[in-house]
Formats: sequence, structure tokens, C-alpha cells
Amino acid sequence: MEMEDTLETSRTTAIRKLQMPIGYRFRPTDEEIIIQYLCPKVFSFPLSAMAILHAHHLFLHHPSRLPGNPKEKRYFFYKTSSHRPFSNPAGFWKPISNSHKFILDLGCNHPIGFKKFFVFYQISNQRRSRTPWILHQFRLLYPLPNKMEEWTVCSIHTSKKHNKSQQRIHKKEEESIEHDSMEDDFGPPQQT
Repeated sequence: MEMEDTLETSRTTAIRKLQMPIGYRFRPTDEEIIIQYLCPKVFSFPLSAMAILHAHHLFLHHPSRLPGNPKEKRYFFYKTSSHRPFSNPAGFWKPISNSHKFILDLGCNHPIGFKKFFVFYQISNQRRSRTPWILHQFRLLYPLPNKMEEWTVCSIHTSKKHNKSQQRIHKKEEESIEHDSMEDDFGPPQQT
């Protein structure tokens, strides 16, 4: 119970912190995540903005319960040295096999990091079911000196395919409700 209270408090604080000015959205490119956020974090330099949250319990909760707006892509710093499992009572993050992409520095076309892809599987009644939640984990490519902490940036969002199918379902439901209400108001359609 205490952990859930802490999660709710951090979620509310995070939403207040992430309130961007109207018309502004935090949508960094993969290269910007590595160069502007991950490198400074790893080397303890000041960060340009705090649009990326720190998450110590990133994998201990269902993705919808993490801080920030679950309808938008959320970014988190995560320390890899904590060696926490990629699972929780609600489910687990499964890597998509052979799914990593090298991120190139556009200035010199050299790899500077990589992005790994995960899908969240929900566990209910001893059954695993794939959910629309996707996690992208960004890491630096080169090994760090021993005394440096290794950080990653994780972005969590729902897949666009799922969002589009949900919109279609909602639209059909609305049309069905409208059609039913018209029949109630005017009776069944008359044939002439």
C-alpha cells in the first residue's frame, strides 16, 4: 500500500513537472536522446531540460501506472546497475528477438548508441497475452570506465496499430449508439 501511495504521489508530481507550454511537445529523435540526454546523464553533466523522468521502479508496475500521461510517449532514465528483473506481478517485458537498431551520429555517420525493443505481456489466470505497450531502451554503444554508472533512457508508449484499431472500435460503437437512439426516437425505418 505504501509503495502505491508513493507511486501516485510521484505520478502526480511528474504530471505537474511535465506540463509543457501550449503547442510544445517533447519528441526528440533517437540521436537527440543519446547526445542531448543520455551522454550528459552518464558523464554527470547538466541536462538541457527535465522532460525525462527518473524511474527507480520502472519495471515493477504495469506501464499504464507509471508517471506521466499514459496516452503519450513517456521517457525515463533507468540505472542498469540496479539489475532489476523486467517483470512484475501484472506481467513482463519481453525483448523482440534480434530487434536492436544502431543509432548514428548524423554529423559523422558513426554509431553512438543502440535502441532495443520490448513488448509488455500481461499475465492473468496463468495465461500470457501480448499488450499494445512498447518499450524502447536507448544505450550508449561504447563501454564506460569502471567508476561510471550505466544509465539507459526508456520510452514507453502504446503501439499505433492498437490506437487505430481502438479508434475504429469506438467509432463503430458510437455509430451503433447513434443508430439505436434514432430508432428509439423515430421508430424502426419504414419501407415504402
